[in-house]
Amino acid sequence: MDALAAAPAGQQVQEVVDELVPEDLTREQILNWRARAIYNHQVVLDHIARYGEHSAQRLFTRALVATVHRVTGRDHLTLTTSPWGTA
Repeated sequence: MDALAAAPAGQQVQEVVDELVPEDLTREQILNWRARAIYNHQVVLDHIARYGEHSAQRLFTRALVATVHRVTGRDHLTLTTSPWGTA
């Protein structure tokens, strides 16, 4: 059975996939990935960490990725202190 075969929402896919190409997935598999991502935003964040944001936008939709960023508080600019100190 394919590693990306439809698994019920909330279950982990056990097999590690080296490359995830949305064009290689069936419509059912894509809908399953999206359903899991809606209930568990960590799915989107993990996908971004592994494959990049562009890939996540293609698989989950730009709107869902933007929503995950907004809900998790990752859509704002993070300011840090300068390594050079204050002037």
